[in-house]
Amino acid sequence: MDILQKIERVFSTVSDIDRANAANIMLQLSPTFQDVEKHLSTPQDLEYGRNVLFKNERVEVLLVFLPPFSKTLVHDHGFSSGWIYVVEGSVLNLLYRKGNDGVSYERSEYYPKGELFSVEGDTTHAMYNPTFSATVTLHIYSPPLGTGKVYKPHE
Repeated sequence: MDILQKIERVFSTVSDIDRANAANIMLQLSPTFQDVEKHLSTPQDLEYGRNVLFKNERVEVLLVFLPPFSKTLVHDHGFSSGWIYVVEGSVLNLLYRKGNDGVSYERSEYYPKGELFSVEGDTTHAMYNPTFSATVTLHIYSPPLGTGKVYKPHE
């Protein structure tokens, strides 16, 4: 079964997604690089590629492709919570602290292939691929993204 069909099947039966059932959902999807490879978007205006695979009123599923040594913008997710599964490669989740004059780097968390981590709406972060190999991550957001903000960190 194609990954898009799996995603549609899983989310046709899931009424709500939260931290408790995110791992079970990823287990049902069991995404591999071969499953998602044809859905990867190469970077255009950003350092990374991004492709929305599924979206309804409750959830948004997207695929992120991070070439070697690339990163996302520093951002939050507004009112959405997210669960990120490392399909291929590894990622550093760079966490930032919000202040009156912007954001500043706080710490990083390392996640290898096969790991699942979460970001709450108020989490300010960027994802960085620290390796010579590509990184691919599958993201589930609930509710769908829409009110997030992009930040410029202190130098």
